[in-house]
Amino acid sequence: MSSRDFFPAILLLAGLTSWPCGAADRTEASACIPAVSYLALDGAMVGLDSNGVPALGTYERISPDGRFVLRSYSGAQLGQVSLVELPADSATAVRRVFRTPLSNEAFPVQGSWRYLVDVDGRHFRLRDVLRLEQKASPLFQGGMRGFYAAASELDPGGAADPALIWIRSMSWPQGDRSGQGTGPLQVRTIGVRDFGDKAEVVADTGPQFICGTRQATDGGVYTLPMISVDGKEFSAIPINPRAGRPSMRVYGLSPAVPGEQHACDLRMDLQASPGKAVFAFGGRPSAMLAYTDNASVYFVDRRAALQDQVFRIDDERTQVLASAFPGFTTDGRIVFGASWKDCLAKGTCVNRSGYVVADPYQNADYRQQLQRFGLRADKACITLADVRSERQRFADAWGLPR
Repeated sequence: MSSRDFFPAILLLAGLTSWPCGAADRTEASACIPAVSYLALDGAMVGLDSNGVPALGTYERISPDGRFVLRSYSGAQLGQVSLVELPADSATAVRRVFRTPLSNEAFPVQGSWRYLVDVDGRHFRLRDVLRLEQKASPLFQGGMRGFYAAASELDPGGAADPALIWIRSMSWPQGDRSGQGTGPLQVRTIGVRDFGDKAEVVADTGPQFICGTRQATDGGVYTLPMISVDGKEFSAIPINPRAGRPSMRVYGLSPAVPGEQHACDLRMDLQASPGKAVFAFGGRPSAMLAYTDNASVYFVDRRAALQDQVFRIDDERTQVLASAFPGFTTDGRIVFGASWKDCLAKGTCVNRSGYVVADPYQNADYRQQLQRFGLRADKACITLADVRSERQRFADAWGLPR
C-alpha cells in the first residue's frame, strides 16, 4: 500500500506540508486554536448507534499529538477496536478510520504510543497497525494483562541498561461480576529490546502488589486507577478508606526502572469521586489532571493554590455529553468523545457525535483564577503552530506518513 493510499491527502489542512515564510503565514501559524472545537463523525464511516447517530467508542485513548483515537467497542461496522484519525484543523471533518486486530479494552503505551497493547499482553507497533490494519502481527507479549490495564513508557535514565525501552503497566484483578473494577493494585515493569524488525522482553519484574503501606489509611481496595503518561504517578479511588470518604487521589510511584519499592505516597486528593482522572504531560508548572463527571469534562491545575479549583470545559454547542474519560496531548489540548446538538436555526437542531478538542489555557474561569492568585499560565493559548509541530514530531518519530 502506498503512502498516498495510506492517508488521504488533506495535507495542507492537516498542517503537514511546508508553509511559505511570509508574514501572513507566520501570523496564521501563531494564531490560537479555537477554545473549543467539534469534529463530527460521519455515520457512513463508523456506522450508527441505537439512537441513529454516528457510533462512538466506549473506551477511548488519545495519541500524544492528538492525531489518533484508539477506541474500543467501535460497533459492528468497525469491529471491536479501531483507530480514528483526526484532522489538525477544526474546520475539517474526521479523516479516516482504521480497523485493528485488537480486542476491547486494548490500550496504548502512554507517553510514546510506540506500541498498542492487547488485553492478552501482545504488543503491536502503531505503524504496523496503521499500515496493515487487521493483518498486523504482534512483536512480543508481556506486562500486565486483562481489562482495566494501562501502561506508560518510562524515562530510561538511571537504568542499568538505558538502551532498553522500559514499560510500566498497572492493572487490578477482575474478580467476579460484582467485583469487577475494584481490587488491590498491581504494577509490572518490563525492559524491551527493539531491533526494528522484531522486539523481545529481556527484563521483567513480574506482577507486584503495591500500596501495602497505605492499608492503615486507605484500605487495600481501589477503583478507577490510571497511570500517568510518564509512569511515575497514578490516580485511583480507595473504596474503603479508614478516614474520610472515598475520593479520587493521586499517588507516587518509584521514578526509576526496576529496583525500588513503590511507596504510593499521597500527592493530591480531589475530595470528589468522578470518573478516571488522567494526567497531562510533564514539564509544565500546572501539571494538569482532567476527568469526566456527569457527562461533563473538568480539569484541575495541580499547583497548591489551585488544587481545590475545578474548571469545566465550556460547551459552545447544545447538550454536549462526554462519552468517556478525556485525554491530553503533548501540547496541552484536552480531547474527548461526545455527542451534541448543532442548532443551525431557532428550533432546528441536528444530533451529532464525534470529538471535542479544548484549549484549557483559554478557559475564562481558569484565567480568572490565575489572575486572582497572581499565577502565570504555561502559555497564553495553544497555537496552530504547536499542533502542527507535534503532529510532525510524532509522525517522524514513528515513521508515519505525514
